[in-house]
Amino acid sequence: MLTVISCPDCDAPAEITERFSLPSTDGAVDHIVVRCAAGHCFRMAADRLPAHQQQEVTARKPAA
Repeated sequence: MLTVISCPDCDAPAEITERFSLPSTDGAVDHIVVRCAAGHCFRMAADRLPAHQQQEVTARKPAA
């Protein structure tokens, strides 16, 4: 499912191209890969997005 957000660096339109979880001492942490129209690419914890974009990501999270 296509999820479009703003680039964390330049605010250009960006797409979440991948979702995955990594283990931690407090349980799994959701991560995303973001690629923007300007060419930036980020692998980051989903909770590093601004609150309004986190809601968009959470709402479109695929069923496990």
